[in-house]
Amino acid sequence: MLSNRHRVRLRNWGRRLTNQKPQCRRLSGECLSLEQVPEGRQATVYCNSDLRTIERGLACGASVYMIRNETEEPNLIVAVGDARYVLDRRVAHKIRVRIG
Repeated sequence: MLSNRHRVRLRNWGRRLTNQKPQCRRLSGECLSLEQVPEGRQATVYCNSDLRTIERGLACGASVYMIRNETEEPNLIVAVGDARYVLDRRVAHKIRVRIG
């Protein structure tokens, strides 16, 4: 049996590994957030740490087409392949893309 001291050490061991946020490998001038892409433009995803959007197809290297991006609206609409998604601006701010 483990003593209480050792249980606490083992319980806290993995927590310090999860607090590290991944950094974008590109220079800050090369990438911009998905919410800054103008309507009608196509972009390529370079950094995305949100698991829910990665499962929808917004993984690194995916091509994204901006359908609607109005500044007064809280959401934006993007197309990934044949699918259309409505994304919140807070989520879109975390996704780094390159227009091209």
